[in-house]
Amino acid sequence: MSETRQLWDVPVAMRDGVCLSADIYLPAGGVEGGPYPTVLSRTPYSNQNPVYVEGAQQLSAAGYAVVLQDVRGRHDSDGDWLPFRNEGRDGYDTVEWTAEQSWSNGRIGTMGGSYGGWFQWALAREKPPHLVTMVSTAPCGDWMHELPWNNGVMMLVMFGWLNLTGGRAMQNPNLVEDWPSVFRHLPLRTMDERIGRSLPEWQDWLNHPCLDDYWSTLRFDDDFGRIDIPTLHITGWYDGDQPGALYFHRGMRASSPRAEDQYLVIGPWDHGGTRVPRRVVGDVDFGADALVDVLGLHREWFDHWLKDEAPVPLKERTRLFITGVNEWKDTPTWPPPAESVAWFLHSDGSANTFAGDGTLTADAPTDAEPDDTLIYDPVDPVPSVVDPNFYSPDAVETPLDHRFKQRRDDVLVYTSAPVSETMIVAGLPSVQLFAATDGPDTDWFVALHAVSPTGKAMLLCEGHLRGRYHEGVDHESLLQSQQIYEFSIAMSAVGHAVQPGHRLRLTVTSSDFPTWDRNPNTGHPIGLDTELRVATNRVRHQPGAASFVSLPVVPATIFAGG
Repeated sequence: MSETRQLWDVPVAMRDGVCLSADIYLPAGGVEGGPYPTVLSRTPYSNQNPVYVEGAQQLSAAGYAVVLQDVRGRHDSDGDWLPFRNEGRDGYDTVEWTAEQSWSNGRIGTMGGSYGGWFQWALAREKPPHLVTMVSTAPCGDWMHELPWNNGVMMLVMFGWLNLTGGRAMQNPNLVEDWPSVFRHLPLRTMDERIGRSLPEWQDWLNHPCLDDYWSTLRFDDDFGRIDIPTLHITGWYDGDQPGALYFHRGMRASSPRAEDQYLVIGPWDHGGTRVPRRVVGDVDFGADALVDVLGLHREWFDHWLKDEAPVPLKERTRLFITGVNEWKDTPTWPPPAESVAWFLHSDGSANTFAGDGTLTADAPTDAEPDDTLIYDPVDPVPSVVDPNFYSPDAVETPLDHRFKQRRDDVLVYTSAPVSETMIVAGLPSVQLFAATDGPDTDWFVALHAVSPTGKAMLLCEGHLRGRYHEGVDHESLLQSQQIYEFSIAMSAVGHAVQPGHRLRLTVTSSDFPTWDRNPNTGHPIGLDTELRVATNRVRHQPGAASFVSLPVVPATIFAGG
């Protein structure tokens, strides 16, 4: 026999008889040179996508067999495509099929990003005997706190994703006419009809806006104690799936029998950059050190766990890229040890726009200060992006400098004085917002920024909350008009060194469209509204109702020598 090095469109039978298609890349010895340690990746985006092929080629050159599989119902695989629902059983069956092949030695690792991160966790919960290790990059999975619902707010980006994956092959997002008007279409329930497509999952998601059995069956809250897989977790400060990556890392560190074998890398990357790093994100150049050889890191990880030939490639269990100084720092834990420092919102009642009188200080209000008022009109929401065609390869990137939002009267802006010495903020900030609206519902969007001496306001992290979910995402509780509530808003992770002369800024508003859907402010059932009403929203900052952002401030000694 010849030394065959690639096997194309290999059928892999699942337990229900459906065959999934896999392309297999082998080392130089080919089929007859094995068996080899093996890496599996599964994707809905075509197993011949150049990113996956490059990874497979590099790993096969390093002595691994690599299996790239189209998931059920996508591209060359049979069956029906049902996002997120089939990956546990199909992944298990594929791992065990792989272990039986003559070219595999039965030691299986997995890799993949985004949906390719989720499939790994779904199969790990099924505990396939031959799964040895995982590299999980940017996985979704913190359902109802990430996507498609994030604390009650619908991520409209996911509608674009459903359109992209709405057929057996990838769909062309540029063929949808006028994305701005598509996202403004009401009710949400018929948005798929608006683009001429039937998207059953869109209907399912809108049917389940609360954390019910539909979503809880996908969550892992009670499963981490049974998953004993060493894992390298990779995400970025600007990764939209960062909540999922940190959810899995947190759960494994807290409960897994292999808690000590969980490693985390957070870079200065957006979602795509977690797999193909760039030094420039938005309008910010994070320097040459942002260009990590991610595939090389995968290989080194697999060399340790699948070949027993190398040490773990990270000297500590956490490696963070600290923006502001643009340096990698190592620490044994995530989050690193930090002091929770409250910075309070102040104003004389006119914090609207960055030219307003809003300030941010470490001192709590000692006297009653006037409420700040923002008028949220869903007809004219705060823009989140400069190009709403999210999945177009030609999409214009939105800058991280968010002054284009902060010029608006419906954005409240609170800015600190320049700091006198470097302050490292690393961890998970949160906001306690004392606020009211004049109707039964509205949204709150908060964001933390670093402001340079030139005025550039770089986004660091953000959080969202739909008012009716102020008691939790498992049920709705409409608001009483003009009643002051204390809204607790979790924010995404941050790792930033605020340099002397720079300032921190917190913004508060009620929309961020079209990344997130607009709250109609009516209190009507979600997804059915065609009515929009203007909301008058107030933020309070006075004794007994002092709104603040809680910042995890890390001593400089934590990263000394890192």
